[in-house]
Amino acid sequence: MEKQILFAGVLLLSLLLAGCLPANGTQEIPSPALQKQSSSKDKNALIIATGDMSGVYFSLGQAMADMYEKYNGAASATQITSASIQNARLTSQKKVELGFASVDVLDRETQKPEDADSRTKLRALTGLYANYVHIVTTEKSGIRSLKDLSGKRISLGSNESGTKLIAERTLLSAGLTKNDIHKYFFSFSQSADALRNGTIDAAFFSSGLPNPEIATLAAQLPITLIPIPKEIVDRLHEQYGFYMERDIPRETYGMKRNIETLAVKNVLLTYRDLPKQEAYELVDTLYTHLPELQQIHPAARDIKLTDAKTGIPLDFHPGAVKYFTEHEIIH
Repeated sequence: MEKQILFAGVLLLSLLLAGCLPANGTQEIPSPALQKQSSSKDKNALIIATGDMSGVYFSLGQAMADMYEKYNGAASATQITSASIQNARLTSQKKVELGFASVDVLDRETQKPEDADSRTKLRALTGLYANYVHIVTTEKSGIRSLKDLSGKRISLGSNESGTKLIAERTLLSAGLTKNDIHKYFFSFSQSADALRNGTIDAAFFSSGLPNPEIATLAAQLPITLIPIPKEIVDRLHEQYGFYMERDIPRETYGMKRNIETLAVKNVLLTYRDLPKQEAYELVDTLYTHLPELQQIHPAARDIKLTDAKTGIPLDFHPGAVKYFTEHEIIH
């Protein structure tokens, strides 16, 4: 019951504040303890770039901010963003101390010529849980497969989000070009609202399980999750290397069967110049108090120390390396 209350509380906060994001795409949300501070510009300030308020990045980011406030004495806050792409840029520019990102976005951003110095400025603290691709539509839409998306109104996720990147890649692998659909770039909450009122026919969500907006939508009206066949996942894995074949369990959203889809790992980013001891302590606090994160959102159950270094296309911060070495995490 306690877990349900905590999760519901995060969802309620998302619904209450969904319309509050400024035009620049960011909004800073202090932890409860930070609201008592006179200023967030303290030398121990810690800002975590998250994502849409209805997404898992935000839920876990808020929980991390509270943990770092409690155990590390850091004046912590989260910053609402459009997610992975913006988070990587904010972190590399040292405008935030930590940021969530999916590894496919991280790889693309650090390979782009215009962001050539991002790889030298960014460091990984730890691998996290996986994002699962959800293609959500209403049951009455009649959409049952990727091919059925042709000619439809589709939300591909926010600009500068990992959802947009993975949605575009999935559609291309299924043989659908940008001219085959009517594209919208909505946040998770906007996509859910647009599905409710019929503005769009389907929407992509790349998120940990469960996604609060999809869970709420499924409780309000009959929805369908479109499967992503194994051959599409295999094609994407062969081309990019980061994508994994996964199933969304049927009980996640009250479906009749498991939904085959693809998933991609997330990583917690920081910048190169963060002091080694501070980075070490951040990783130590995360894993020491991981059960607290798992109480906030079930996706955190997939964060495992043994997998912390697996599949991350970026150098780890020396402070993180020290922690993993002490715990004999080699690969």
